[in-house]
Amino acid sequence: MRRIRTAVAGAAVICATAILPAVAGADCSLPSASGDGLSGGTTQTFSGHFDPDLNGEFIQIPFQVGSGITGMRIRYCYAKPSAATADDGPTLDLGVYGPKQAGEDNWTMADRRGWSGSAVKAIGIGQNGYTPESVYNADTDPDPEVVAHGNRKAYFPGYTTRAYSPGPIASGTWAAELGAGWIDPDGAGVDWKVEVVTSTDPAWSNQPFVADPYAPYVANSNPGWYTGDLHVHGEMEPGNAPMTQTFAKGFGPLASNGSGLDFETIVDHNNDNSRKILGAYVGNYPGKLIIPGVEVTTYHGHANAQYSSNFADFRMSDVYRWDDDGDNVEDGSELTHVRGPVDPSSQFEQVLAGGGWSQVNHPTIFNNAPAACRGCAWSYTDDQTNFSTVSAIEIQTGPAGLPSNSPGTMNPFSLSAIEYYEHALATGAHIAAVGSSDDHQGGDATGPTDSPVGRGATVVHAAQLSTQGVIDAVKAGHTYVKLFGADAPDVELSAQTPEGGSAIPGDSVTGSGLAVKIDVTGAASSVRPGNYTLDLLQDGIKVDSNPVTGDGFSHTFNVTETGRYSFELTRAQGDQTMVEAYSTPVWFTYEPPVVATKPSNAFAFAGFKANRKKGTATLKVKVASPGKIKLTGVGLKNTQAKAAEKNQIVALSLKPKAGLKKKLKKKGSVKIKVKVTNQPTGGDALSKSKKVKLLGKKAKKHRRR
Repeated sequence: MRRIRTAVAGAAVICATAILPAVAGADCSLPSASGDGLSGGTTQTFSGHFDPDLNGEFIQIPFQVGSGITGMRIRYCYAKPSAATADDGPTLDLGVYGPKQAGEDNWTMADRRGWSGSAVKAIGIGQNGYTPESVYNADTDPDPEVVAHGNRKAYFPGYTTRAYSPGPIASGTWAAELGAGWIDPDGAGVDWKVEVVTSTDPAWSNQPFVADPYAPYVANSNPGWYTGDLHVHGEMEPGNAPMTQTFAKGFGPLASNGSGLDFETIVDHNNDNSRKILGAYVGNYPGKLIIPGVEVTTYHGHANAQYSSNFADFRMSDVYRWDDDGDNVEDGSELTHVRGPVDPSSQFEQVLAGGGWSQVNHPTIFNNAPAACRGCAWSYTDDQTNFSTVSAIEIQTGPAGLPSNSPGTMNPFSLSAIEYYEHALATGAHIAAVGSSDDHQGGDATGPTDSPVGRGATVVHAAQLSTQGVIDAVKAGHTYVKLFGADAPDVELSAQTPEGGSAIPGDSVTGSGLAVKIDVTGAASSVRPGNYTLDLLQDGIKVDSNPVTGDGFSHTFNVTETGRYSFELTRAQGDQTMVEAYSTPVWFTYEPPVVATKPSNAFAFAGFKANRKKGTATLKVKVASPGKIKLTGVGLKNTQAKAAEKNQIVALSLKPKAGLKKKLKKKGSVKIKVKVTNQPTGGDALSKSKKVKLLGKKAKKHRRR
């Protein structure tokens, strides 16, 4: 059903009305929200019913925006069937798109104006910017749905709601998009209602938004190991802590109850609005690095698109357009199918092409209880994922131990995430292991499974602490994970081959052996004391283990088998084994050492010819290998060694000295013994002797008979 009201001379006039089915919107009430500053535009109301077969799909609802509009308020609701429980109740998410670009059949990411999921049910979009932090973080809203978050989820007339982009309101056909996050496949579906109120009131344009965009920068020009959190949520998801609180907690020193981080990546669900404002924050934290990204939230898994110029399409399932005229030529329904599903690998490729890195988040979390976190576990197939397009996988998300405030057992989803990571590596892909907190509340834990910023943490080896430095480090796999946070012991892996090759986590190296040296610092004085053990893993399986002794422990493992080699640092806590650190592997290819073989020094005499007129002679020798060959003999002049090639016949000259010449002249012939020495290049010398006859002019000639 669509109902449009236009304000004319202060009176509300109904322009068009359609008949609403009796069940649609029956139990759905729009949330209360101020009507201040909503004059001069139109009110458009849409309602309908989604069947269970739309579970996980996206439905775009067109609405019209006239000229001169300065702002709008959008409210929506959906009805939970009376028999629904907390686990099977529906969830519809909200996003908004500006006018379609020419030639488009549906609204694309290029038209996006924002996405708030199901966090808020009333939002504003205008030329003005966001409420000041003092207002956003205050506790004045009377609505019980938002009071737990102060004003963080409240709608304020004249201000753009965080999660949406402020700016000019172009006329044309816009769309509100409802994402069917969950409709019970065995249920009766869900009723919904959307209201769009546009306005020409100057209250929406008296404080025009001025961007302070993020620009990549260098926080520390020195190479080294840096610790960060690669999955921290900002305030562009209404209800989250202000970013000043998040940065203060994350960058604060460990000694002052901070998290001791060097860098944070700020990601918000399906929006990148933080990039428009982070320029105002980066200068407040000298020596610290902030990197913006996006958490791509699909209904079959979550991923991070970290600092890419290309915005990934989070709508990886079917997209429909809703109209209430019932003129779909296929079946007369209100829905038109405008786009089929896409694989996440296609969006990862876009992220990489835009200069960022792709990161699969919490791949196994609540996979045994999906109602606890709809769509959070990665359920895409390996073919849909294509691990060659994945830069990183979270092996730790949130608290490494449960409960988070006083852990007594290892988080089972951390262990299963490690298994998934090793599964991905077994396909041949080179992927970095990373860890993060998934923090939303700036360190204010609100439950036993909440984790403050920095727990877990990722340690990267970067050429410098900069936007590009961290990007390059993660893509190269120069990482290891401190699952419990930055206060875990430091672990450093380096590897050497006998041939001089070297590697750190993420590198590939070939040689006749690999010496894997691992240094552990700070285990004895750890804030979590206990018996630490250093394990060497080959292809994810423990092949060697050593107890860690002292605060400065070092051990070298020598291996000679092809495989990927990484470390795991564990701590014994009662009958529990806690994983404190886990690394990306070094990929090693074994090649047997080259055994040097000496060249053959063999040679053979290949002919002799005496020169009667000159009293000289030539001795021919055939050599097997390249090198030099020389002839010597009593009464002969010394000769220079001659160079020889492989299988070459070399002619050696015999030239008599004066004494031998005189004897030869007197007798006419002389028998002598010569010595031939063959010296192949890189081989051993070989000498042979041979008796030959020199002939002079008086030598008798043999007569033929």
